[in-house]
Amino acid sequence: MIDEFWKLPVAATALLADPTFVILPMRQCEIFFCIEGSDGAPVKISLIFDGVEAFRCTYLTSCSAEMFSSAYGKLVSLKVTPWLIELLKTHENSKRPSKDFKHMMICFDDGPCYEFICLSFSVNEEVKDIK
Repeated sequence: MIDEFWKLPVAATALLADPTFVILPMRQCEIFFCIEGSDGAPVKISLIFDGVEAFRCTYLTSCSAEMFSSAYGKLVSLKVTPWLIELLKTHENSKRPSKDFKHMMICFDDGPCYEFICLSFSVNEEVKDIK
C-alpha cells in the first residue's frame, strides 16, 4: 500500500534545474528545485524531511520500474518495507519512539529516486529573485 503525500505542481520534465539534495543539521534533509511560476518567475520548492534515520539515492540506471510507477513526480509513503522493518528492529530495545517512522520516496525525471526513513516532512515554496 502506498499513500501519496505531495505531487509536483508541474510535470517532472519541467523543472528548471535538476533537484539538489542537502543534509542539514538536526537530522534534517532537503531536496530543492525550481519551477516556473504562473507569472513566469522562478519558484523554489523545498521538501524538508525531519527526524531522518536513514536515506538513500538511486540513480536512473538502477531504478526499478516499480520505483518510477510508485513515486515519479510525487512524494509517497510506502507502508511496511524490508528497509523499514530492518531499521525498526534496531529500535526494539531503544527508548526512542520508532512507530512513527515513515518510508518516503520521490523520483524525478531521469532519476534520481530519493528515499528517507523519517518522522515527518514539510514543503516550502518561495519566489526566487533572479537579479
